[in-house]
Amino acid sequence: MRNRTMLVLALGAALASGGEARSTPAVTAAELIGHVRRLASDAWEGRGTGTEGERQATEYIAAHFARLGLAPAGEKGGFFQEVRVPDRVHVDPACRLELRGAEATLELDKDWRPFSLSTSGQAEGDVVFAGYGIRAPDLAYDDYAGLDVAGKIVVVFRHLPHGAPAWRTPEARQKHAPFVAKLHHAIKGGAIGLIVVNDPFHFPAAAAGRRGPRRRRPDRVQRGNLGAGPRRIAFAHLTLAAARRVFPALLGATPEALEAAIHAGPAPAPASRPGSARLRLDLKVEPTFVTGRNVCALLPAGAPDAVDEIVVVGAHHDHLGRGGAFGSLARSAEKRLQIHNGADDNASGTAGVLEVAAYLAARSGQLRRSLLFLTFTGEERGLLGSRHFVEHPTVPLAKVVAMLNLDMIGRLGDRAAFVGGVKTSPAFRPILERRAAEVDQKVIFGDGGRAPSDNASFYAKGLPVLFFFTGMHGDYHRPSDDADKIDLTGMEKMARLAARTAEDVARLEARPGFQRADQGGAGPPRPILGISAGVDPRGVAIAVVMPRSPAAQAGLVGGDVIVAIGGQKTPDLAALRNAMRPRKIGEKVKVKVLRGDEEIEVEVTLGRG
Repeated sequence: MRNRTMLVLALGAALASGGEARSTPAVTAAELIGHVRRLASDAWEGRGTGTEGERQATEYIAAHFARLGLAPAGEKGGFFQEVRVPDRVHVDPACRLELRGAEATLELDKDWRPFSLSTSGQAEGDVVFAGYGIRAPDLAYDDYAGLDVAGKIVVVFRHLPHGAPAWRTPEARQKHAPFVAKLHHAIKGGAIGLIVVNDPFHFPAAAAGRRGPRRRRPDRVQRGNLGAGPRRIAFAHLTLAAARRVFPALLGATPEALEAAIHAGPAPAPASRPGSARLRLDLKVEPTFVTGRNVCALLPAGAPDAVDEIVVVGAHHDHLGRGGAFGSLARSAEKRLQIHNGADDNASGTAGVLEVAAYLAARSGQLRRSLLFLTFTGEERGLLGSRHFVEHPTVPLAKVVAMLNLDMIGRLGDRAAFVGGVKTSPAFRPILERRAAEVDQKVIFGDGGRAPSDNASFYAKGLPVLFFFTGMHGDYHRPSDDADKIDLTGMEKMARLAARTAEDVARLEARPGFQRADQGGAGPPRPILGISAGVDPRGVAIAVVMPRSPAAQAGLVGGDVIVAIGGQKTPDLAALRNAMRPRKIGEKVKVKVLRGDEEIEVEVTLGRG
């Protein structure tokens, strides 16, 4: 106990020496932006997982909790829980991918590259094509139906099929598109290797002989949970250009022909040629690790009728650091290596947690349940900090009754807020509707508990969750996500809504019940044109128009180049996204395109995506 007291005093002194203002019990924009500016300062270099900047950010967060009088709830009587996080991998230059029985040369880092999840060693075998590598009984779709892949090397396309609307939902992308999901199915089938190929649909500009989208080197652990035990297999990424050269010998068809066969029926027919070309991989992949840390602080319940239960309020404090390979969406190589401060993602959510803690600490005598405040490392690497916590909780997980997650709450503007997970407990919606009215904020409710954020880790453990979110923007995962772009009024409303919701959940008479709700928790519906974009120096090329989409109904066709939407010029894809951001589903908008040498204008009724 003496050690805990000394740690609280030391952290409180550290906060005081840093010149930070004492938090008040009220949630205020001034205090929120103060936290955001500190967390998103250049001095902390984007809080990359395992970096000195992240370490300093976690010291700051823990000091704030200590100043409020919260109890350390981490490891060894402190505020921190260490998390070992996979970092970059070293790929030996001698790694080889060969076609046996066919004349073909594949060059490392140009044509192919091992994934960081790959095993090291040798794998050689016959090849089986398994479509997009998806098993989705909920969508009546199974690429592995009738296939024997045991002892073989499986080849699959990246991304998702594009024919049915079901594949365009956030839930489908999250569940079926990740590399690790495809790897999981190959391992379960007994395959000895998996090759993921860029599919033709997502690279139409390259197919037409133009410069295609930049290939992101798969040299890091991808988002998702392998969930297949300790077994690993050979696992590599192949470019579309290389696939065009080798597929005829390997599978007897081009990538385009195989993709066409997929969309001709409910699932692709198996494509393999045992006895002709075989694949051989010689791999040496050595992963490296860094240590990040979660911050954990407990506010004990103080009501006379308190129960031994806990409500979690959390956010991830990490971001991309100096960018590089870890998720930067900056357009140039130079900008990809700049500091990515992550003011909205997720200094805003972390600041929200700090203010919720101050608000509830002043009201602890009224709380029937304790509050556990958590900030997570490694979210940007695949929810690693929150997953580590639920697998190795520092408090009994059986006592946790709900989790409220704040992620990107700083760019509300004049839009409705989004709160996902509302159907994961019948107790949530009445609370949210009342509290949203109090803060005078329109809210779009999402049903599901699945989202690309840390609430998903708790939902996977059968816990009710809420996800507070103000939406995507053009600075997402770019160096331009800075504090001066935060909407102070909107962030204050979101933090107040979260604080009052957490207070009500902590004061409920009965434990909030849990119910499954997998769909509709990732984000608000958004307006779409229904196109796949290509590359053109004059604007945004339309590579593919989705069947029956708003663009198709308006008469837009592949090859058109969008140069303006609603009078706003669109010289590139970022400008197109900016032009679409304020639009509404069902809104009619003028779209100006170049069709050959002719400029035409059409009216598009925006659809729901």
